[in-house]
Amino acid sequence: MTSHRRKKKQQRSRSAVGAAIVATAAIATVSAFILTKGETTPPDDDAVRAAAVPDSPASTPTPSAHPSVVSKADRKPPTSRSAPETTTSTPPNTGPTSPRFTRGQWIAVLDKYSSDTGLDAGQLAQNTAAKIIAAGVPAKAMLVNGQYPGFANSSGEPVLDTWVVYLGPGTSSAQMLNLCTAPKTQRAYDNPACPTFEPATAGR
Repeated sequence: MTSHRRKKKQQRSRSAVGAAIVATAAIATVSAFILTKGETTPPDDDAVRAAAVPDSPASTPTPSAHPSVVSKADRKPPTSRSAPETTTSTPPNTGPTSPRFTRGQWIAVLDKYSSDTGLDAGQLAQNTAAKIIAAGVPAKAMLVNGQYPGFANSSGEPVLDTWVVYLGPGTSSAQMLNLCTAPKTQRAYDNPACPTFEPATAGR
């Protein structure tokens, strides 16, 4: 019995020694792996994906197809104030300087301007006629210088070098006298004398 028990103890001792040897080898293998590979852990899936995606380049602004900046060609020129238009009034027609008359035509004289006075008789006569025309009375101005046989002074002598402001011609002396003495005419130019003449006929 005693020898049988000793054999069992020897077998158990050998098994324990073998197990210890295997465990020691396993520990050595693990230690060697750790020493050679290091303590780094494999990257997780998210880290792999992040490393695989390249960084996107910085986005550059796309130029607008319709820039808001207006070019010089599109700018409207500043509105310049135009100078006020000057209206020049046309002087009224005071008739020809030396009109022609026929027999039976009469005129009424409102005023006379002789050139002997040294003044611009023609300008004075035309200005007077223009004022009367502006008042609505059809006055005229003419130069009498002996060309009208029926135009004479109180002495019967022909009138020379004199500008005359007159009304007419009309068909009669009475007609022209009535026109000259009418209130409208006298308001335009006060001269109640109103002598009448038939320029183309002498002795009247």
